[in-house]
Amino acid sequence: MRKIGFAKYKNQTKEILPKTYQIRERLSQRKMFCTMINQYLCKEAQFPLKKMQAFNHDLLYIFEKKIESFFQIYKLRPEKSQKIVQIYTYDSTLFNQYFKQSKNPKMRYFSKDICFKANYKISPKCLHPSSELIQLIFNGKEVEMMLDLNEIFTKTVYRRIKQEIDKTVTLDAPYIHIDQHGIRTRLYPRWKHIDPKNLKQRDRDIKEGLEQLNDEEIDQCYLIYPKTDIFKRHIMVKGESSSHLKMIPYSFTFCNREKKSCKK
Repeated sequence: MRKIGFAKYKNQTKEILPKTYQIRERLSQRKMFCTMINQYLCKEAQFPLKKMQAFNHDLLYIFEKKIESFFQIYKLRPEKSQKIVQIYTYDSTLFNQYFKQSKNPKMRYFSKDICFKANYKISPKCLHPSSELIQLIFNGKEVEMMLDLNEIFTKTVYRRIKQEIDKTVTLDAPYIHIDQHGIRTRLYPRWKHIDPKNLKQRDRDIKEGLEQLNDEEIDQCYLIYPKTDIFKRHIMVKGESSSHLKMIPYSFTFCNREKKSCKK
């Protein structure tokens, strides 16, 4: 199982970033990572992707700045009591644990006892968008984030499929199913290297795909892999019967564009 993300190592942040076709620079890889992570997040918690300079810093810094943006620290005045508008009962414990371990002095300030005016309403469940970010990088004791690359890849492919009136797209992990015009297509994204001249490396994937075509209620099967310098075109693989499947290169060049595109 391949993992990507970051971890603390000897007081430094060690990043493990996705690498693929035409995205080799570290800044672009960070942007690609945040593009993929956005598929997990609500709209308010998603990372802005337009300004490339935002990715000059490591992932931990990027996450901390995004979390910090939800807390208007500049408005806090220790000498005055603060009015609470709303209390997030489930989120507050998470916030406090996260702020206590942080080396950021502004975040540590939030974990202290502060005088608040008792005029507020209580939120009955997790609602704060920053809690989504904290739960991704904080396990209750330390800050790190190592995520399954296949899972992230699958969710990214799923989210970027173009929606149409007569098309139903469902995520049935690890598969994606597309139902349209009475035809069911199965997509199986996997983060693996494909050499068109040596498909024996992927014999197991191909065998499983052909078996699923014969044994399950699907009409088409597409194996999705990252696009590379040598894997740029669809490959048709025929089985012993009339069944056949496609191996499809998935491009991440949209990560370098200002506007999102739903094309593969």
